[in-house]
Formats: sequence, structure tokens, C-alpha cells
Amino acid sequence: MIHGRLKGPKYFSGRGQSGVTLIELMIAMAIGLIMMLAVSRVYLASSTAARESEARADLVDKVRLLHERFNYELRRADFWGRVRADAERQGQISIGNDCGGEFAYGRDTETPSTRPLGIWASNSPPSDCSLTNPQEDQEYLAVRYAAESCGAGGCDDANSLKSFYPYIAFVNGSEPAVPEHAGADDIWRYGGSLYYLSKNEKALRRLWLYGDSLRNQEVMRGVEALAYRWWVDSDADGSVDAKLSTDKLIPTQMAEVIAVEVEAVVSVETLAAYQESREYVLSNGTAIKSQPGKMYRRISFVIPLEMHRAGSFDE
Repeated sequence: MIHGRLKGPKYFSGRGQSGVTLIELMIAMAIGLIMMLAVSRVYLASSTAARESEARADLVDKVRLLHERFNYELRRADFWGRVRADAERQGQISIGNDCGGEFAYGRDTETPSTRPLGIWASNSPPSDCSLTNPQEDQEYLAVRYAAESCGAGGCDDANSLKSFYPYIAFVNGSEPAVPEHAGADDIWRYGGSLYYLSKNEKALRRLWLYGDSLRNQEVMRGVEALAYRWWVDSDADGSVDAKLSTDKLIPTQMAEVIAVEVEAVVSVETLAAYQESREYVLSNGTAIKSQPGKMYRRISFVIPLEMHRAGSFDE
């Protein structure tokens, strides 16, 4: 009896055991892969959106900084302290690495009494000065002004000017003679910049008047194109009579310019797969074709010029 029970199915049939079949394992793996794929797609989508959002924020920052830069420079252009912009220029001043023609910062005995101009722009590159890989077919902009008062301590042998009615006197190093009724705070540092675009870095650069020489300086990367339109008030009634492109500008008209419209195309690096597939065109005909991996924006803003306002003084 005992021997027969030992052979019974209760002990040897194996019906109480359980496991996972190959089909069940394959189904579980497939479900897991689908879930991983869904999670990765959500992650990639959120990562792409984050990168594009970051690029847009960078563009906004560049637009703001570009506006602040030109607003700061152009509002000071042709400010010569206590005298108006049409005051007679006197004296001689030499600048290391200086440019030629209307872009020159220095003065010699042959320089007209109306030079240097507070603002000058041209489609032709400046001569005789060193630029860093300038783009072809661009507009060049120079701004000049009395940068800041030297005060009683003088300008530390830097290029300076004496601003007091009825003329401006430029000097190298030592202070100019003091006209009657003038004070020590009428001596100013001579300042300015020549702005241009560099092709290798796609950057805005400037030749910066620093002391007695011009120095090259990168201002902002990602500025791919620039154009200027000059708002002219020819009859001095406060209204705009014409909007001139830079190639139509002549030196004698600078005294009639009341505002400048700045146009630009700026870009930032983003995901390599990003593509806008469009072209950005400025009013001067400059066209920028979008490239993969870059985000672009075309902007324009108008800066009123205060270049004809003299500093305050009492006779």
C-alpha cells in the first residue's frame, strides 16, 4: 500500500509547478521596448524644445545688446562739449593706425575746418587702416565725439580737445591753450569707433579710438548683416524730408540728419537638425540665406540723433 502511494501522481506529476513561457517573455520585452521608445521620444522632444527656447532667448539678448550699443554710440556722435556740431575745428592730431579719407580720426594742416565728421558711413571700405577679415559688400560706420571731460587733472597725455565757443581745438598729449572764460572741465578726451562686420566669425567689430591709436575689438558674434538709412530734415522744420541709403549719403548732408534707422540680421547656434529654409533681406539688398543649425532674426530700430546739441555753458 505504501509503495503504491509513492508512485501516485500527487508526488510525481509536476502539475503544481508554474513558469514563464517564451511567448510571454517576448511579449513583455516588446511592451518594455515600446515604453522606452515613448519615453525617449518625449525626452528628445522636450530637449529640442528647450534648446530652441534657449536659442530664442539668446536672440532676444543679442537684439537688446545691439540696440543698446548703437543707441549709446550714435546719441553721442558729433557731441563736442560746449560747442555745436558745426563749430570750426582747429589744431593737429595724429592717431596710430589711422584710416584715410572721411574715415580718418586725425587732423593735419590740410584737413578742412569741418572735419572730422561726427558720423560718416560708406559702402567703400576705409583706406590705410587695419581691419580684421572684413566682409565684402558691407556698410562701414564711423562715429566720433568728445568722450568725457578730463577735468582739472588733464587727459594724461592722451588725445584730447578743447571745446569752447567758437571753436574746437584738437591736440596730442599736452592740453591746448585755454580760451578766455574757459575752465578746466572744457578739456575732453577724443573718442569714437569704426564699426564693420568680420566674415570669419560673422561678428560685429570696431576700430576703437583708445588713447593715441586705433585698436581692433570684437563687439558681438552672430551679426550677419547691417544696413543704415539716414533720416534727413533738409528744411529744419523737425520733419523727415527723405530717407537716404548709405550709398546716397554725402558729407554735407550729415548736418541735416536727425535720425538713423539700423537694420540687422542676427543669428545664434542651435541644434544641427534645425533649419528655417528662408532668406532674410535688408533694405540695401543684402540677403542672408539661412543655414542648418542656426536660428535667425531680422530687426530694425530708429535712433534719434542728438549730434547737433551743444553742452551747456554760460557766456
